[in-house]
Order: sequence, then structure tokens, then C-alpha cells
Amino acid sequence: MSTLYITHLLDKLPHVATSRMVHSGIGVWVAWEGQLDAAFDGMLLDYGGFRMADALGQALWFFCGDEGLRALARIHVWGRVNPMPIFIEVFPASLLVGQKFDRTLSISVELSRQHTIPPENLDILIHPALKPQLAGNPGLSSTPVKPASGLARVAFERFEADPGLSYESGLSWLGVLRPLGDPLSRGTAEGWRNIAAELHDIIDRLGLKFQRHEGFLLFEAGGLRVFRTWCRDTVARVMRLKEEGEAGHYWPSVMAVVPSKGRTFGKDLPRRLGLDWDRLTPDFPHMSYRSAFLLGEEFRIHEARALSRGSNIDDWCNVSLVDAGEESQATGSLAVPLPSRLSVTDAKLCFYCGLSNHEPRHCPSKALAGPRPEVWERFGGLSVGGLEELSGKLDAALAADPVGEMTRRVAGREDMDTLLAAIFEIDLPCQLRMLEVVWRSRGKDLPAGQEQLGPREGDYVWDALAALKERNDENYENLMVQALTKYPRAYQPKSLQGFAAMEAGDWVKAVYYWQESGRLCYTALQRAYFLWLQARSLEVQGESHKAIGLYREVLRESPKWAEPVYRQGVCLVKMGFTDQGLQLFGQLLAADPSMFNRVMIDPELERGRLHILSALWRIWRQAQEEAAARVASLGELSESLRERFLADEPYLVESEARVQALAGLGKVGNFVAFKRLEAGVAEIEAAVRKKIEAEVKVMQQAQARQYEDLKSVQREAAWFPFPSLLREFNNDFNFSATKLHWMRTNSLDVPANFHKCREYLPEVDERIRTLRTRLITLRIVRDSTFFCMLLGRNFMWMEVAGLGLSLVLVPLFVYLFQRSGQGWMAQMMDQQKWQLQKGLVIILSIAAVALAAIKTALTFDSKKRKLFQLAEEGKLPVKKPKPRKKPRAKPKAAAKPKA
Repeated sequence: MSTLYITHLLDKLPHVATSRMVHSGIGVWVAWEGQLDAAFDGMLLDYGGFRMADALGQALWFFCGDEGLRALARIHVWGRVNPMPIFIEVFPASLLVGQKFDRTLSISVELSRQHTIPPENLDILIHPALKPQLAGNPGLSSTPVKPASGLARVAFERFEADPGLSYESGLSWLGVLRPLGDPLSRGTAEGWRNIAAELHDIIDRLGLKFQRHEGFLLFEAGGLRVFRTWCRDTVARVMRLKEEGEAGHYWPSVMAVVPSKGRTFGKDLPRRLGLDWDRLTPDFPHMSYRSAFLLGEEFRIHEARALSRGSNIDDWCNVSLVDAGEESQATGSLAVPLPSRLSVTDAKLCFYCGLSNHEPRHCPSKALAGPRPEVWERFGGLSVGGLEELSGKLDAALAADPVGEMTRRVAGREDMDTLLAAIFEIDLPCQLRMLEVVWRSRGKDLPAGQEQLGPREGDYVWDALAALKERNDENYENLMVQALTKYPRAYQPKSLQGFAAMEAGDWVKAVYYWQESGRLCYTALQRAYFLWLQARSLEVQGESHKAIGLYREVLRESPKWAEPVYRQGVCLVKMGFTDQGLQLFGQLLAADPSMFNRVMIDPELERGRLHILSALWRIWRQAQEEAAARVASLGELSESLRERFLADEPYLVESEARVQALAGLGKVGNFVAFKRLEAGVAEIEAAVRKKIEAEVKVMQQAQARQYEDLKSVQREAAWFPFPSLLREFNNDFNFSATKLHWMRTNSLDVPANFHKCREYLPEVDERIRTLRTRLITLRIVRDSTFFCMLLGRNFMWMEVAGLGLSLVLVPLFVYLFQRSGQGWMAQMMDQQKWQLQKGLVIILSIAAVALAAIKTALTFDSKKRKLFQLAEEGKLPVKKPKPRKKPRAKPKAAAKPKA
């Protein structure tokens, strides 16, 4: 046989750094050889045992009370009939429960160093500190034994049980079920009847003893197995009915289960439990932590802060199914616990902020000035996953002086200060800073009137308001007397008197003053506000149904104000109708994403918190998945931008910065951040599409310009008289023409083509600039050549005309001189006619050159334009190619005659 060490079990226990509750009970160390009978564990479980850890051949159990001794007695009697090699040691132990209900055991050091070898038969040893508990259980006893090797140096005794007794488990529970609403009301009668029938069906199927009384359904569940089955079936049935919606028989109901030990099953059981049934969370069974731990890992435990502090194993909690199986679809829940020191059990809510750890007179909201929408902006940057840690830090910070610490932190900038500030921002319309806004507002309705503020007007009332905030009663009274004397028909003093009466606890006076203020005011904004205060007073006093009616009147005065809708949802949750409240919250959430965070942390929604966090989890999960898809699309967008734009373009740098900022929102883990990401991605995608379309148009215009530039360059370069000298010019021109042809024939919607086009455009522009630079030289040569050709042509015509004129003028002058009697002159010219002819030719040639130059200079531009125009119109004469001579056909050989 192998030696078994208890340390192997203790090492498997979870580490609990901070325990929320400690309970002393009975620890059981079980060691065996071979295969353990399955009925052994079943007996320990049926008697309320917790299996804390197990390993090969051993296990560690814990019992909260004497039920463990009765379970061992049952095993002892069973072992007499069925011999088995099992060693059992019973000793004092403490159960430590962590903040997340993780459980571990604490035992003495000497007990934690034990080891043993399983015996051949059942052997049960009991610690001497537990002997007094044996006396309270008939039939149980112990006898001294010789100390065994490996065990602690403690005087263990052998456990004995009288086989003549039954040792049945004493675990039994009494349950109370109560559907919400009045069964006599026409609007709730059918739903009340349907859910009562569904709950009764489970009780009847399990064969439980039950009775009805004054709207309560009472039953008794004997045994842990029956109790666990009822909890599982009831929660699963309710979840299934909720999912069926209007097609099912769902109706909210509250449930409470208590151990039957020390209690009798009777009609007055609901009264004897001492519970405020209007504060219980609907649809989840309420019970002690001790009972909830017995249900096992199949159930999830939740705090019930409205009923207890949750620091003792017998405090109240409620449970839900981890997996509802076939009855319901598995869901999650946001882990957003609020600091426990913000609320006090059975305390009244503060009118200003909804917390219950202080009176309205000392509310920290009095230290705030004006609305602070930036708080929700900051809170939208906090991760939901880190709110649990922030809540714990804030709870620890509020330990010494909750009110003073809240007053100091409500205006802070740390993350946990932001959490606290957001809680106080929820009930802004109920606070004195909203009264200041109403006094100064020049608007006609809410919420627009909050932004249309004028200067402070009136005497005494502002000082009286400051005195009320500072709790300076004497100064407040003096200032109020003067304000009422000077302004007897003004609503401002009356409204302030209402707040003073509320702080004094006189609700009748407070409502009267606010009604008077409503009659004296003159805008819809002011009337809506004073109706709001009256509705809030009813809500705080627990008359949520009447408050809903007044909130609807507020909404008629200011239809665009979201606050009355939100308060109606809060009142429905307080009444237990969480699903109806969630419908109103959903309407607000569609218009304002920050409403998600508001609902998530509102302490006044404690009654429906489990339902709300579960519903918000589904919304948050959907938004998270959408955000993940948006982040992926951002990656694709970023890749598309890099594929399209050049690395050094300012737009690409700016867009990349925006993409990185949006991608950071996807990592925040906050619903508001997810919605900002969704809106930001849609905005940047639209902007990118618009930018690409604009850039495509710009590039197409640039291509058209480049085409015209190349066309003009080609047109002018075509007249260059020496084309063989244009090798580099032609290379640049062909490069530009090729790139431009590619850009004009390929679609720019393709990212790669878009990117290449942005690379080619500046290159083509550079080549065109180079071509234009070279074209200056070509134009000079071309124009010079054309000028010389025109000059030569003009000179030739003039020269021919001059030669012809010189041949005619000399004989003409000779003839004229002879006729005029100037014979000597005629004779002289006739003798010197060739010399005269030469001189005249020279003179005429010089004149022809001069005239040709003048004419060419005067007509050069017009001739050039006309020539280019004819070339563009294709009217220039084209030299016809000479027809090729066909080769002469060879003569065919003569055919030979046939033989």
C-alpha cells in the first residue's frame, strides 16, 4: 500500500487573498485503497458535504455543521455490512470564501503535515475538539485509540455509531413563491395566473407538500436532492418562459427558500421570514449562502445587497443556473459589481443621488456645480473588464469615511473617481445644480434649455441656495425670509423651500412647495422640472406606480427629454418588471450609447441587476463582435490606403493616424467605445471613398492635361527638319506616351493601378517639362529653318523679278534717251550696258534681299500659323508614292505536241 499525504490535497485548494466570509465547520480527510464505491460520495453529498479537493486515493471534504457527523454515522453503519479499506479523519476546519465565491479550507499546521496508509477495514478517527458536538447527536460516541504513525500528535478517538438508529439527514427547506402585481388587477390577472400554474407544476411534479395563502405559494422540500432539483427546474423553466416572450406564460415572481430547522410550515411563513418582498430580485431563488453552496457548481451565486451585506454564511443571496440546459439558452453576465459601501441595508435612498449610505442633507452632490457631460466621455474610455477591480479599490477607499471620501473624490480625475462621478451624474436632474440651471435657463423646454443660460438674477435666493448646500440653517432661514418678502410671487424661493422640506423628511411640504412653484412658473421647461421633482419624491417613497404617471406628464411638457423615459424604466425595475424596464432602456440606448453605461452602474436598479447585466451582456457581446469586425475592416482599409497612396503623402499619414486611433477604441472594451468605433469606421470609410473618387477625377484631369501637352509637343516637334537628331527627345516622349496610355486604358478603381498612376503622373510631368525645355531649342531651329526657307523663297521671286527688270530697264533707258535728244547719254549707256547691267543686278539683289527680309519678318507668324492649321486639318498636300513597276512575266514555253 502507498502512503497518502494530505498536503497533496491542500496544494490543490485555491488561494484566497481576501476572504469575504469565514465559517467554522468540520473537515473530513478520506483515504482509501483501490476503487471507492460510488455510493460513498453520494452519502456525503446528500448530507451537505462539499468536496474541496481530491487526488489519487484520497479526498478532502467540508461540512458546515453537525450534518457531517450524521453522514459519518451512516457510513459507519454501512461499513459494518460492507467492509471497505477506508481511512477517515474528522477535525475542525474553517471555510474561507473569496470575493468571487471561490472557497478554500484553513486547518492547523500540525494537521496539514499528516500522512497515512489506508487500513484494511473502515476506520474513522475524530479530533478531540469535536467531541462536544457528539453529545448533541444521539447514538454517536468515541473511544480512545493508540496514536497512529504519520498522524498529528493529537489524542484522536475512534468514531462509533449505534447501528440501531437511522441517522437520516436533517436537511430540509421551506419555500415561498409570490408572483408580482395584484392578482385582482385586470391587467395582471392572466399573467399572474399563468406563472403561478407553471411554478405549481414543478412543485406538483416533485411531489412536494404545498399550500396557497394570500397570493403566496408555500412548499416544503425534504432532502438536498429534491431541493437542488426544484432550484434547477424552476430557474430553467422561468428562463425558458422569458425566451418565449408573449407566446409563453412568463410573469415576474419572487422566491425565497429557508432551512426548515427551527421553523414550522404554516400560512404565516412569509411574515415570519421578515423579508421586504418588494426588494427581492424577480425570477431567482433567494436563500442563504450556506444553502447556495450546497447546490454545487451547477449554480452561480449572486449577492443580494438589498437584503444583506453578504459577509456571513447565513446572509441572503440568490442563485442562477450556469447552464440552463434544455430549458433555456445559456447566457453570460457582465461582471460589474458596485462598491458595497455605497449602500446600507434597509436604509432610505438619497433623493439627490439614489445611494443609501447617507442622508440627503449630507449628499456629496452638493459639492458639484453644473452638468458634467465630460464624465460620461471619460467613463466611455474605461474597460468593462477593469470595472470590477476599480469597484474594489473604491470600496476600500470608502472604508473609513464614506461620505467624506465621496465628497473629496467626486470631482477627481482618477479612474475610480470617474466611476464614482458617473454614479452621481445619473441623477443629475434631482440635484441642486439642476435647480441652478432651471433658474438661469432662457429656454422653453428640456433638454435644449440646459444650454441656454443667462446670468444670475434676483437677490437673496442665490445666497440661500449656497446656505442650503453648506447646511447653514440659520443663515438659510434669514435669507429665505428676505427672499419671500421681496419676491412673494416668484417660484424660486418656493422651489428652494421644497428641497429644504425634503431634507427635513417632510414630504408633504416638499410636494406642496413644488406644486406651488409649478403654478408660479411660466415656461414648459420649468413646469416639467417641478413635475419631475414631485415624481421623484413619490419614487423615493416607494410609490413607483404613481411616479410613473407623473413622469409621463413630464414627458408631455418636454417630449424630447430622455430623463422621464429613463426614470419610468427605473420605476418598473423597482416594481419587479425588469423586462418592461429594459424595453424603455433599449429605446434610449438606440439614441445615446452612453445610456448603456448609465444602466450598467445605476445603484437604484439593484432589484433587477441580474437581469439587466445579463441583457446588457448580450448587447455588449454583439457590439464587441461588431467592433472586432470593424477593427478587421480597419486593417483592410489601412492596407487599401497603403496600396493606393504613396508613402510620403500627407493624406496617408493623416488617415493612418485616424485608423490607429479608431483601432485603439476597439481595445477599450466599453460599449460607448465600440459605438464610437462603429461610427468612426463608417465616417472614415465614407471619407476615403470620397477622397478616392476626388483623386480619380483629379488624376483623370491631369491625364487629359498631359495628353494635350504631349499632343502640342508632338505637333511642334514634328516640324523639326532633322528628325535623326531627336533620339533623347523621342525617348522621353515615348516614355510619357507609354505611361499615359497605360493610365488612360487601365481602371483606377484597382488599388495597384491607382498607386501606379500616382507614381506615373509626376514622372510624366517631369518628362513633359524636360520635353518643353528641349522644345525651345527645337522651336528655334524649326523657326529659323522655316524663316530661312520663306526668306529664300521671297528673295528668289524678287531676284527673278529684279533680273527681269534689269534686262528691260537698260534698253528702255537707251531708247528713251535717244528719243529725248540725249544721244550722247544713250550712246554711252549702250557702250557701257554690261557694266550698267551688272551694277543694276547688284543693286536689285541687295534690294531684293532687304525686301525679302522685311516681307518674311512681317508675314512669318501668319504663315506659320496657317501652315500649322492646315497640318492639323490634314489639308497639306501629300506626295503620292510612285507606283511600283510590276515585273514582266516570263513567256510560257510552247506546248509540245502529243505523240
